[in-house]
Amino acid sequence: MQQSLSRGLDLVGEQGLTPALSIIWQYTRQKTTEQLSPIVPLPVVEGYYAMTARLGTDRSDANPAHPIWIEPEEIEFHHGSGPAQFGLVAGGEWDSPDCWFEEHPVHQSLRERFENGAEWPETPLYRAYRARIEAGDPYWRCQTESALTAYVDSLDELYERIVEDGYRSQRELLSEDPESVYRQNTDAPHPLLQEIGVNIYRDGRVAKKGAGLHRLSIAKLADVDLVPVTVRVRHRKWQAIRDEVNEANALDTVSDRARRHLQHPDLGRIVPPSWQYETEDLPDGVGSNAI
Repeated sequence: MQQSLSRGLDLVGEQGLTPALSIIWQYTRQKTTEQLSPIVPLPVVEGYYAMTARLGTDRSDANPAHPIWIEPEEIEFHHGSGPAQFGLVAGGEWDSPDCWFEEHPVHQSLRERFENGAEWPETPLYRAYRARIEAGDPYWRCQTESALTAYVDSLDELYERIVEDGYRSQRELLSEDPESVYRQNTDAPHPLLQEIGVNIYRDGRVAKKGAGLHRLSIAKLADVDLVPVTVRVRHRKWQAIRDEVNEANALDTVSDRARRHLQHPDLGRIVPPSWQYETEDLPDGVGSNAI
């Protein structure tokens, strides 16, 4: 405790009060999560987020502890900065991607490795992390050369497991090897929310956000049919479509704009099964995943 307090005071001197407090808060939250997550039953996590979905004025009706399943290829974009809070509904102009997912250096490096057979030191990812180590500014996951080697070895192992055994959800992994899952939880208050993270834009487009970058990349490269994703943030205009579908008594009361998205993965739990048959008689582009 005394050592942590001393380090906190050092950070104040090095970074200034506000940045130091932010770093200390992030560290404290991570350590608290590591201590508390293993003793919190899954139904408690689900119940907490169900309650916030009902009571929060800026929250979606959807429970982020319940992932949706989506084809990896439908996640076309990578979203960097911006809102990331689990279950949040946010308006504004934040729903613009950093890049196409296919252009992200991690995905490009994994493609070089697993599709083209490149050695890891030949990939942009490895070279960038090694350069940061040499410059004295290492990436948190790869503080040393040995840690970098262990990191890329773990990606080889992950690729082989997914190819051989298929893609498994966090819930499945928690039932098989909870200690490992808790240890690898990076940015969620509980591993149950540590599926591939995504945000949904106003027009229904899905962008990678938060945890699961490597898993999504490998799922794409390994031709996985479906992956579970945790929806972190929905744009307010997209949530309005969810609300409209939720409140509709019949398909003919739903607007054309909402009808165009009835097969969107995020609406799968709220679209009545009978509507799926009725959409077969609608004009082209209506009832499809068209954006």
